[in-house]
Amino acid sequence: MKIHLIRVSLLSLLVGGVYALASSQADKAPTEKPVKIADGVWFEQHHDIGKFGSNISWIEFSDYVVVIDTSFPLGAEEAIRNIKATTNGKPIRYAIVTHYHADHTLGAGAFAKEGTTIIAHENARKEFLARNVEGYLKTAERDPVYAKYQPTAPQLTFTDKFIIDDGKRRAEVYYFGQAHTTGCIFTFLPKERIVFTGDACVNGPFNYCGDSDTASWIDVLTNVQTLDAETVVPAHGPVAKRELLQTQKQYFLELRAQVAAALREGKTLDQAKESVDVPMWREWTGEKKMSAENISHVYRELSRGALNWSTGDLNQPGRAPAAIGAEELKGLAKLKFLSAALSPEDAAAVAQVAPNVEILVARTKEEALALAPQVHGCAGSFVTPEFLAAAKNLRWVQQFSAGVEQITFLPELQNNDRIVLTNMRTLFAPPIADHVMGMLLSLSRSLPHYEELMKSGTWGKGDQAPYQGELLGKTMLVVGLGGNGMETAKRARGFGMRVLATDPKDMAVPVYVDRLEKPDRLNALLPAADVVVLAAPLTPDTTALFGTDRFALLKEGAFFINIARGRMVDTGALVAALQSKRVRGAGLDVTDPEPLPPDHALWKMGNVIVTPHVSGQSPGTRLRTRSLFLENLKRFAVGEPLINVVDKKAGY
Repeated sequence: MKIHLIRVSLLSLLVGGVYALASSQADKAPTEKPVKIADGVWFEQHHDIGKFGSNISWIEFSDYVVVIDTSFPLGAEEAIRNIKATTNGKPIRYAIVTHYHADHTLGAGAFAKEGTTIIAHENARKEFLARNVEGYLKTAERDPVYAKYQPTAPQLTFTDKFIIDDGKRRAEVYYFGQAHTTGCIFTFLPKERIVFTGDACVNGPFNYCGDSDTASWIDVLTNVQTLDAETVVPAHGPVAKRELLQTQKQYFLELRAQVAAALREGKTLDQAKESVDVPMWREWTGEKKMSAENISHVYRELSRGALNWSTGDLNQPGRAPAAIGAEELKGLAKLKFLSAALSPEDAAAVAQVAPNVEILVARTKEEALALAPQVHGCAGSFVTPEFLAAAKNLRWVQQFSAGVEQITFLPELQNNDRIVLTNMRTLFAPPIADHVMGMLLSLSRSLPHYEELMKSGTWGKGDQAPYQGELLGKTMLVVGLGGNGMETAKRARGFGMRVLATDPKDMAVPVYVDRLEKPDRLNALLPAADVVVLAAPLTPDTTALFGTDRFALLKEGAFFINIARGRMVDTGALVAALQSKRVRGAGLDVTDPEPLPPDHALWKMGNVIVTPHVSGQSPGTRLRTRSLFLENLKRFAVGEPLINVVDKKAGY
C-alpha cells in the first residue's frame, strides 16, 4: 500500500456534459431517500445533478463512517443529515472522492467542517487544485451555500491501493489507471461484494468523456471486473448488478469501433457525428441521439492519440511560454513547421489539430537549410549553427528525444530567447525503468550464466552461479530524479528496496524515495548503495561524473546501471572496477564510445549486459511522443503555452 500526505475549467464547463446528458432526470425529485443496499451500506441518489451533484454513498464501520463522493455543497449538506440519521450520529471519518470533477468534490468543505479527512488518488488532488478552486470561489461570491465553506482539496492521497479495515469491515480502494480522468478510483467491499465506481461506470445517459483515455478506460473496467463484485454503485444513475460494468465497457468498444470505421472511410468529424450510432447505448440510456461530444472525443483520440496528462510536464511555472503569441499570429496566414516525411495518418492528425500549420518536409540537411528562412518551427534533428543562422523566423524547436545535449548548448540556440525548445522528457520513462529493472534482475539472479548453460543443455547448480541475490532490503541510489529516475524509483520500491536519490531541482520528496539530496552529496551516498542507476541528463556538470575516485567509494560488490548517457562514465575506470569486483556487475544501455567497438573489453565480460541504446523503445513510447507533439503543434498554432519546455541554460 502506498499512501502519502501532500501539502497543500470552471464549474459549468467541468460538468456541463453531465448536466446536458442528465436533462431527462429533471422531472424527478431532486434526491431520493437513502436506500440500504447491504447491512450498514447506504446509497443516496441525486437526480438534480446541477444543484446536488453526484450520488453519495456511505459505509458504516464500528466507530465511524466512510463516505463515497462529496457532491456539491447542497448535496453534501443533505447527505450529512441523512448519514447522521441512519448511523446514530457516528462521526464521518473519511470521504473518498472518486475523481476531481466538481460535482463529486466541491461538497468536501461541508464534510471537512465535520472533521472528515478527504481521500483521493494523487492525480485527483493535483487536478482539483489546478481546476476547481477558482471556480468554487467565484461561485461562492453569489451562492450563500458555497460561501459557508472553503474549497477543500484531498488531504490524504495514494498511488495504487488504499485499505480501510477495522477488523469487522474492510474497504479496498483501487487505482487501475486513467479512465474517466487520470485519478479515477474504485472502492470495493470484499465481504459484501459491492463496488463503487464513480463516473468510470454510470447507469444511464451520463457518459461524459471529459479528459478520459477511452482505450485505457476499457482496460480499467476489465480490471474492475476481476474484483468479481455482485453490486455496482455508480456516481450517476441507480444501483445495478455486475452486468453494468460490461455494459459500460461495451459502449466504449462499440463507439471506438464505429469511429475507427468512419476514419478508415475518410469521413470528417462532422460526417462521423452524423453516421456513428450505437444501438445498445440508446437502449441502455433511453436517449434518442448519440452524444456528439463523445464521438468528437473518440475521433480525436483515434486520429491523434490520447495524451496521458499524468505523463508530461504541464505545470512549469514561468517556464512554459508560447512560441508565438496570439497577437503575432494575427499577421501570419500560415505557420510552417519543418519535419521529416509524415505518414498519411500523421498528416491527417496534423490537419485536424492545426489546420493553419503547413508541414514542410526535408530529407537531408541541405534541404533543411534551403527551407530554413521560411520555417517558424522545426524538429530538433535539423538544428545546426548554419540552420539557426538562416532560420530568422524560427520560434520553436521540438526535440523528439528526452536528451537535448546535442543542440541545447549551441550558442545560437541557447542565447536566442525568441526560440522555445521542447523535448520528450518523461515519455520514455516507463520502458526505460522496466529496462533498468530487467538488467538488475538479470545480474542479481545471474541469468546470463544460466543462458550459457542452456546453450549446452547443462542443468547446473545454483552454487555454481556468480551470484544469487535478492532485491528485498537492498539500497538503490538513483542519480537524477527526472522522469526516468522517478519511474525507476517506483519500481525499486515495489521490489522492497530502499531508494536514495540525487537531483539539482527543488522538489518534494516522493513517497517512494527514502532520501533525496542535492548532487553535491553524491559522494556521501555512494557507500550505502547496493545499486547505482544513472538517470540524469548529460550536461557539463554530469560529463565524466563517474571515474576511478567515485567507483572507489562504492560498496564492494555493488551493481552499476547506466541508461542516461555514456559520456557520464569513464569507461576505462568502469572496466577496472568490474575486473577488481568493486562493481559486481554492470547494465549498460549507453556507452562511451557509442557504438561500442567490436573488440572492446566490455563485450567479453560475463558480469556485464550491454544493449544498444534501446531502453526507451516501445509501442507506448511511440504513442506518447506522437500525442505530445500533436498537442504542442495545436498549442503552437493558436499561441498557447507549450508542454515540456527545456531550460536551455541548464540543459534539461
